[in-house]
Amino acid sequence: MNELVKLGIDIYKNRVQQYTKVEGNDVMRKAFVDILGTEKPDYRQFRKHKNEVFEIIEEVLQQTITDGMENPFFEQFVEYRDLDLGDTNEFYAEDRTMLTVARHAGNHWNIRRQKLNIGDTFTVQTEPMTAAVYTDFKRFLAGRIDWDAFVNKVGQAFTNEINDRIHTEFMSTIDYLPAGFKETGSFSDTTLLNIAEHVQAANQGSELVIAGTKTALAQLSGVQTLSDGMKDQLNQQGVLQYWNGYALLPIPQSHKPNTFEFAIENNRLIVLPSNAKPIKVVKEGMPLIKEVSDGLTNQDMSMEYKFISQYGVATVFNLLYGMYQFS
Repeated sequence: MNELVKLGIDIYKNRVQQYTKVEGNDVMRKAFVDILGTEKPDYRQFRKHKNEVFEIIEEVLQQTITDGMENPFFEQFVEYRDLDLGDTNEFYAEDRTMLTVARHAGNHWNIRRQKLNIGDTFTVQTEPMTAAVYTDFKRFLAGRIDWDAFVNKVGQAFTNEINDRIHTEFMSTIDYLPAGFKETGSFSDTTLLNIAEHVQAANQGSELVIAGTKTALAQLSGVQTLSDGMKDQLNQQGVLQYWNGYALLPIPQSHKPNTFEFAIENNRLIVLPSNAKPIKVVKEGMPLIKEVSDGLTNQDMSMEYKFISQYGVATVFNLLYGMYQFS
């Protein structure tokens, strides 16, 4: 089984060396056909051999499920934890109290004490997330989709859900920002610079990043005096790399599941310290595939198997950031 799991992961990650991609998919199909005893299994074969089949799928999905979450924004500002059941689900947020220095005569010890807090610990609440896998697995056995497409389809379902939760959690923190760190209205270079200066002043020593979708960042390329190098950047990447000394970071846009509605607002820019990881994502315990057997029969008489994994998302800021929503 270990060899088959490794092959499944290698096919998905496009790093198979001993086979071509077509040959690798054929090897995977043949292995499952050998387990099931037929190329055209019905629910009886699945019921008899489901533990062997889904143990392999569970192992592959466990090691590939978060690959689709990798993008520059989430990788830079999200802290991931992959925990076994019973592991300590605990994060520490360092205190950001700023000590002040006062003038002193130098000949007495009557100095006002300043309390320095030790920070806080917190846990991220996790809950089960599921995606159906049975129908797509049958399509893989029939040769209608490749193995990597099957794995990616399940993984993408989790990716979309987790990314949506990350975005919702992150954007909800705007309510807690102090005045001066958040602005709404027509876009203005001066307003964005003012927000950036507030964030810079509150996070001394930190480099700043301005993040947004390419549409949002396009507001910053309206400079009339672009150099040839800047024009090349716009042509090749769609956005500038820097604006007024601040690095720009595009957030990949996506659609809300089963719609053509954008998941991320195209009229928001976020100013962040580059060393901040405010978004916490926790995967807890081993994933599993469960047969849905609630005593009810589907109208199409199909069987259902669902991949279940435990995830949690939370946002905790101990560094101030800025947000600009423009019309």
